[in-house]
Amino acid sequence: MIRAFIALEVPEATRERLRHIQVRLKERGGAVRWVSPDRVHVTLKFLGSVPEDSIPPIAEALEKLAMRTVPFQLRAQGCGAFPSMKQMRVIWVGLNGELKALLELKEEGEEAMKPLGFTPEHRAFKPHLTLGRVKGRQGLRRLQEGLLAEQAFEAEAFDVKELVLYKSDLRPEGAIYTPLFRARFKA
Repeated sequence: MIRAFIALEVPEATRERLRHIQVRLKERGGAVRWVSPDRVHVTLKFLGSVPEDSIPPIAEALEKLAMRTVPFQLRAQGCGAFPSMKQMRVIWVGLNGELKALLELKEEGEEAMKPLGFTPEHRAFKPHLTLGRVKGRQGLRRLQEGLLAEQAFEAEAFDVKELVLYKSDLRPEGAIYTPLFRARFKA
């Protein structure tokens, strides 16, 4: 079985900006397991554990979706926490730009995976980049203050040109993501 998900890559320039905001937030303290900026991506669909022989049909469905998708732009902008600033579990940077195109791609991806037996996600899609996961209440107030101070965070816009099917290997030091297939947009 392969633990897999569909995502969009984030360019190095954006990852570098994420490194900077993480440094400033880390200085505030807090019990947070920070995500390495090299592992940051925009998750469109978590597939879970799938048999290896499911990978070719998934890749084929992604290729068909990419054939009719037009490249678009996104920008990392602002920050916050899920489910809320008071009840932080996930610290994130938001996404802005051509969000309508992103939401359409997400919905079409859900539809493309249905015939392969993947249940559509019913929670509202909130486009974001995960910076860290809060592991306790220690230093929470200072972390909240840090997030409020970073509300004007913004990175350069980047082009979204492909879907990536990733394999996720869980390790004690954090997940390792390996691209299994790339579907370049053709429209």
